[in-house]
Amino acid sequence: MKKKIIITGHDLGLSQSVNSGYKYLTENKAKLFSELSILPNSKYSADAVTIAKNSGLSTNLSISLVNSKLKPLSTCPTLTDTNGFLKNVNNFSAWDFSVISSFDDRDIENEINAQYQWFIKNFGHKPSALVTQKGEVGDPKILEPIIKLAKSENLPMRAPLWRWRTNYGAQSFVESEGIKTTSQFLVFFRDWQDGQGFDLETDMDKLISKVNSVDGVTEIAFLAGFCDQELLDMSSISWQRGQIISIFKRKYHLIERLYQEFDVINYTDLLHM
Repeated sequence: MKKKIIITGHDLGLSQSVNSGYKYLTENKAKLFSELSILPNSKYSADAVTIAKNSGLSTNLSISLVNSKLKPLSTCPTLTDTNGFLKNVNNFSAWDFSVISSFDDRDIENEINAQYQWFIKNFGHKPSALVTQKGEVGDPKILEPIIKLAKSENLPMRAPLWRWRTNYGAQSFVESEGIKTTSQFLVFFRDWQDGQGFDLETDMDKLISKVNSVDGVTEIAFLAGFCDQELLDMSSISWQRGQIISIFKRKYHLIERLYQEFDVINYTDLLHM
C-alpha cells in the first residue's frame, strides 16, 4: 500500500506577500496542497481567512506563542515583551526554547484557547488539527494544554517534534491519550534547520525514501509566498518561499510525482483513520 502524506501550506497569514503567494497558488486549479495552516494572531490573518475559505482546503490552526513579530489574542503578561508582542525563541537555530520556562501555565492555556476561539469565530467550525508555528509544542509546558484542547475538541495534532525530529516520549504520550497524530514532519526547503529540509528539484528520491522508511502519516510542509521588504525584515526564510511558486509554474511534474508515489490526504482524513 502507498504511504499516506499530508501536503501543508505553512505560515498562511504571516505577511501580505505570503498571503499573495498562497492566493496565487490556491486559485490555480491544479493540485498542490491538501492542507493549509493559518496563523491567527497576525495583522494579515483576516485576509488569510478569505484565502483559506476560497481554497476549499482543509485548514488547521497554527498556534503561535514564541514569535516576536506577532501579538497575543489574550492578556498574557508572561508571554509578552514590553511592547506587547510575544517573546521570541532565545535562539531558534540552536533550538533554544528556554524562554518558555518563564511562561505562566495559565497564560499559556488562555492564549491557546483565545487563538482557538479566533478560528471558530472566523471559520464557523473547528480547525482540521492543532499545530504550532515554530514547533513549540515539543516543550512539555506547551504540549500539555494543547493535548487537553485536542482531547476536548476531538482534534488531531501534528507530531510533537523536538529540533524537527521525532520526539518519541512526547509522541507516545499523545498517542496514549487517544489523539490522532502524524509520525514525522518534513519541509521542502533545503536549508531548513541544520540541513534537514529537502529541495524539491534535487532531493525528491531522498524524500520519497524518507517517507517510505517510517510507519504512519508523514506531513510535508511547503513555505510558499512572494517576497517583499516586510517579509525580509520579519523572517529568516523570505525569498526562498518563492521556489515553490517557480516550480509550480516550471516543473509541475515534480509535484505530480508526490501524488503518484503517495496517497495524499489531509488532517480531516487523518482524524477518521
